[in-house]
Amino acid sequence: MPDAIANVLRGALLTALYFAGAVIAVLYLRTPADVTLFWPAAGIGYALVLRYGLRYAITLPIAQLLLHLVMVPVPMAFLPFSASSNFIGTLVACAYVLRRRPRLQLRIADGFLLMRGGVLLCLVSALIGTLGMVYAGMVPSGELGRVYLQWALGDLLGITSVTPTLLLLVAKGMRIGQLLPIETRRHERPLWMLTMVVVLAGGMMVIRDGSMYPLAIATLPLALLLWSAARYPPLFTAAASMVVTVLLGVTLGIGLGGFVRPESLHDTALMMGTLVVNSVVPILLVASYHERFQTMTALQVRATFDPLTGLLNRDAFEEQARARLAAAEGPLSLLYVDLDNFKLVNDSASHAAGDEMLRRVAGLVRESFNGTTLVAHSGGDEFTLLVEQDAEAAAVQGRQLLAAIEAVRIAWQGGNLRTTASIGLATSMPPHASFDELLSQVDTACHEAKELGGNRLLVAGQNAESLRTRSRMMRHALDAHEALDQRRFELWCQPIVDLRTPGAHGAHFEVLLRWRDASGQLRPPANLIAAAERFRMGPRLDRYVLNALLEWMEHHPATAATVTQCNLNLGGATLVDEEFADYAAERLRRSVLRPGQLCLEITETNVVRDLVRARRFISRMRDLGCRFALDDFGTGFCSFSYLRDLPVDYLKIDGSFVRDLAGSPLSEAVVRSITEIAHLLQMRAVGEHVETEEQLRRLQALQVDYAQGYVFQRPAPIAAFFGVGP
Repeated sequence: MPDAIANVLRGALLTALYFAGAVIAVLYLRTPADVTLFWPAAGIGYALVLRYGLRYAITLPIAQLLLHLVMVPVPMAFLPFSASSNFIGTLVACAYVLRRRPRLQLRIADGFLLMRGGVLLCLVSALIGTLGMVYAGMVPSGELGRVYLQWALGDLLGITSVTPTLLLLVAKGMRIGQLLPIETRRHERPLWMLTMVVVLAGGMMVIRDGSMYPLAIATLPLALLLWSAARYPPLFTAAASMVVTVLLGVTLGIGLGGFVRPESLHDTALMMGTLVVNSVVPILLVASYHERFQTMTALQVRATFDPLTGLLNRDAFEEQARARLAAAEGPLSLLYVDLDNFKLVNDSASHAAGDEMLRRVAGLVRESFNGTTLVAHSGGDEFTLLVEQDAEAAAVQGRQLLAAIEAVRIAWQGGNLRTTASIGLATSMPPHASFDELLSQVDTACHEAKELGGNRLLVAGQNAESLRTRSRMMRHALDAHEALDQRRFELWCQPIVDLRTPGAHGAHFEVLLRWRDASGQLRPPANLIAAAERFRMGPRLDRYVLNALLEWMEHHPATAATVTQCNLNLGGATLVDEEFADYAAERLRRSVLRPGQLCLEITETNVVRDLVRARRFISRMRDLGCRFALDDFGTGFCSFSYLRDLPVDYLKIDGSFVRDLAGSPLSEAVVRSITEIAHLLQMRAVGEHVETEEQLRRLQALQVDYAQGYVFQRPAPIAAFFGVGP
């Protein structure tokens, strides 16, 4: 019932507005057979039916019949044509517009769409009305063309002058778009309106006095309307255009103040065409400015905010954070939030689930601190915050955030997804440290928190030694990245000797790495390899080594033919990298070195960390013909049970046991046990780091199959090892 009452009241209001617009047009009529030069009602009906729907078009014939009943009596034969002309024209035009653009916006394309619809309305309405006037005998058939053009121009002027203002007034329902405010001085608009009044009054006085330049009355107001379009809100310009057009149309069309009403079709068309241009051009300019502003705003938002979470993106955050650090007079704390094992959410559910988790966490991050906090989605599963608090207060809220993240549950496909986070925190007091320095501190602290198990907050400086160690590792990682880019790693080799048949023919060796720093100094690789593993560069490094080895062998095919077995170390990350196996298989297919000549060394610790994927990797590479050695055996989990299902060919006994053979019965027992287990499982035992003849004799006595170490030969560059050119 309330909706029905609201619809009736709205229909009554539309009828009244249309009727009022028609009353203005009556001023133009000298006789009932006359055709008005200006029909504002057409613009009113067009706008309001577009806004409220086609069903409200029924108010137009009602208002039209009321007009003829009260103010403008016409022949009964003309009544159906008069009532249906604007009604049918408005229905056709609105259906045309709404079919192509259900939700209008303030832009050039929609403006031209409205104009096309308005022209369609005018043509249909004028056709019906003109035929009705001829049919009712109100005008002779010879006047058909003049009446049709005059009717169409009257409707068109009503549409161009009134429709934009009404649409902007009811823009909320049509979602025309946010009307951008433009800052102006307080007295600027009143001064503009005063100037418009002076221009209009002055122009009319000039024309009435017989000036030879009557175009001033059109061009000067148009210039002011264009200025308004560039400076003032769209609704102000539309309303000003409507007022000016109506004022000029009534004054010139009726002949007020001594003006001569246009009598000929030529003069009428010129006057009405000029007024149409005056009413259309400012609105098109408004739409153009507004569209440009909307585009600039969208680009600014895109350049500033992350579309997934609505938070600042990394670049915008850094810019604002640097400015705040430069200006702040109190303590500032930087927090770096990194979700723990977030990749599992993407892999086990989907990236859509991961996005939902990020949006939920982003909301918690935003709500956990006050409104002055800078909050950014830095990328991936990372968030950064700059808060105006000291370390103690920021740490309290940071730990509350950790608890909130841990409590999050995302319902997904019948289950619940959850995650935790690690936070690094660094505080600065005036004069503040640079943003880059703080970011380095919180990044290090955050990664340290993750390595301690995650779901915790660490403050930079509270675990100084550990953070310094990580900083060194990060520097080593950068060195490794640079060495890979510049190909500054070198292949060295060390022989592996068969203790069962000393002096056996064929080259059996392990490939080792050395690298040269920027100054050309040769360096041991241990730190760089560890850093590469820690910072996820292990697979890239292993690809580099495999490719470098195969390239060298391809340049020395005669040497490759003498290789019995070449051992190559692989990092833990490579064992779970599905792409490495594909790369290795493809690379070995076009190499002179056969897969059977290649033995891949993997560590016990890395295998046990992900036993299922390690088995899958080993199985695939063994299908190609490669062999496997379990390196540093005995120092990790040292569990013999998993060896039954692990298809490796060699157990390489860790060098710490070999070095202690002479003085440690325990080391001797470990070496004996590993060797016996290897033989029982049809594997071979290899003793590493053999440095003395005594160690070598004990290994032989314990029936160890192979040995490797300085007692035979120190590592040498691959060319020197084989005695060939590089």
